[in-house]
Amino acid sequence: MEPKLRVLPTVTNPALENAARRHWSAITVAVAWELARCHAKVRAPLLEAARDHALWRVGAEAGLAEAETVAVTAARDYLDRRQGKYASFAEDIDAGLLPDPRWREAVLGSVTPMHEAVFRLHYGDGVPLEAVARKLQVDPSWVRPAREAVRELVRAVVAEDGVATDGWTSERLDRLVSRVALAAGDRCPGPGGLATDLGRAHAEECPRCGRALRLFREGVVAPADLFAPPNEAPVPPRPESMLLVELHPDHRRHAKALDTALPAFVRVDPDTLVGPPSDAAHAALVELALEGRPPRLGLRLVAASVPGALRDRVVIGHALERLREGARTLPWGEVRGVERLPEPLPPPPSAARWWATAGLFLTLAVGAAVLATRPTEPEALYEVAAVREGAALFFDTSDEAFVDVAAIGPSHAELLFHSATRAEKAAIAAGDGRFRLPADGRAMLVVAADEELTDMAAIVAAASSADDARRRVRDRYPTAAAVLVR
Repeated sequence: MEPKLRVLPTVTNPALENAARRHWSAITVAVAWELARCHAKVRAPLLEAARDHALWRVGAEAGLAEAETVAVTAARDYLDRRQGKYASFAEDIDAGLLPDPRWREAVLGSVTPMHEAVFRLHYGDGVPLEAVARKLQVDPSWVRPAREAVRELVRAVVAEDGVATDGWTSERLDRLVSRVALAAGDRCPGPGGLATDLGRAHAEECPRCGRALRLFREGVVAPADLFAPPNEAPVPPRPESMLLVELHPDHRRHAKALDTALPAFVRVDPDTLVGPPSDAAHAALVELALEGRPPRLGLRLVAASVPGALRDRVVIGHALERLREGARTLPWGEVRGVERLPEPLPPPPSAARWWATAGLFLTLAVGAAVLATRPTEPEALYEVAAVREGAALFFDTSDEAFVDVAAIGPSHAELLFHSATRAEKAAIAAGDGRFRLPADGRAMLVVAADEELTDMAAIVAAASSADDARRRVRDRYPTAAAVLVR
C-alpha cells in the first residue's frame, strides 16, 4: 500500500504571502538546531545565511511539517557547502509524508524508559547510540536492541494510518522515526509566550518548543530571532545577480589564473566559479582571454538574477542550479547576460628587422637566429585535442571548425568522417563537450580547418604513411590543425 499523505491543520493568515514567512519561527528553530549540533558557536551571520538557504528551498505552499523537513535538509546542505561540497540538493523522498503528532504520543505511551531515551535522544536529538548508552550508564549492546524495538514500534503505529514501510531501507526508516520523534502540532505559543509558565509546560511535550527553549538558554538564538521580519522585507530574500564562469576540462591548467583574477568568486567544483558580476570581474576575464589563459573557446559565462546569493563565500539558495541550467545549453566560447570575450591577441612580431642597419654581419647573425627559432609550420587557426580511450577516439576543437578524421594503417587508409558544414560534426558529439568516433589499431589523423577539405579523401589515399598524410594536409592547407593519435 502506498503511504497516505497526511496534512496537519494549520492556522492560515492571508497577510503572510508564502510558507517561508508563515513558518519562519519553526524554520529558524530547525536550522539553528542543526547548526548547534555541528558548531561550538553559532553567530548571527552563520544562522542568517543558513536560514536564507532554507527559506529559498521551502515551497510557497509547504505545510508546517514539510517546511521543517526541508529546513533540516537545507541546513545540512549549507554546512556541506561551507566545506566546499556542492552536491545536488537531495530532498527527502518522503517529504510529503507528514508525521502526525499523535504518532509520537502513541510511541511514547508504549515504551520503557530505555526505549524512550533512544526515541528522544537518538532519534529526536541526533545523539549517537554510544552516547545514549553512557548517559543511561548501560552497555551499548543493550541500546542496539532498543533501537530495533523503537523502529518496529513506529512501523506498527504508522501502519494503523495506512503507511506501509515494508521493503524500506534502514536509512529511510530511521529518517521517518526521527520525524515522528520530532512531530509537533501548530498550536504553539509565540516566541514571547515560551517564557511563561504555560509556555514552559507546553515545551515539555512539544519537541519544537522544547528545542527553542534550549536554544534560548544556550544563547544560540534569542526570542527576537523567531519573529518574521516586517512585511516590507521580502521572505525569502529577493533574487540577486550572479555570474557563473565554467572552464572547459581541456583548459584546467588555467584554473589557477582564474582563481587569481577573480578573488571574490567561489570555486564550486574543479571547473566552475560563481561570484558577483562586476566591471572588474569582466575586465579580468577579458585580459585572460586576450592572453589565452584560457582562450575564449575554453570558457562559457552566464550572468542572471537568481533566487540565491553569495554569503561568507558560500553560494546559497537556488543560484548554482539556475546558473548551471543556463550554461548547459551554451556552446563553448559563448556567453549569456554579459559581453562576449575577445579572441587571443596574435603573438608579438619578431624584433629582428630593427637590427637590419646594425651591419652586414649582425644582420646575418640575427637572420640566422630568427630562422633557427621560427616554427617549421604556419600557425593553425584552431586548436585540436585528441586522445584514444579504449576502442574510441575522443577529440575537441572549436564549434566553428570544419573537421575530417582519417584512419591510416600500413595496408589500409580511409576517411572516417568529413564535415561539409561546420554543424555536421554535431552528429558525432559525445555529450560532454567532445566528439567521438570508433577507433581500431590504426593511426588516427584529426584535422580542423576554417574551410571544407574537399580533397581530403584523395590526400589520405595518396599518402604512404600517417606522417606523410599529415605533411600533405599541412602543405595543402597551411592554416589547418592536424593531430596524429597512434
